[in-house]
Amino acid sequence: MEKLKSTLLQKRLEVVKKRKELLALEEARLVRMARQKKATASELAKVKKEKVSIALEEAKLIRVLKQNGYPAV
Repeated sequence: MEKLKSTLLQKRLEVVKKRKELLALEEARLVRMARQKKATASELAKVKKEKVSIALEEAKLIRVLKQNGYPAV
């Protein structure tokens, strides 16, 4: 059962890392658009807030996996 739980945590970590990567790309796109006056600051703020949330979740998952003895990275 512990192995299954860790596998699920590792899969969740992969999803979180992919989401983090996509948010970074979205943030870059919005920054470019904001410079051209085509995007609002509120859109950019939402992405940045979500990016922080994802980073916290990633750190939590890595910590749990390491505590269980699985190399997370």
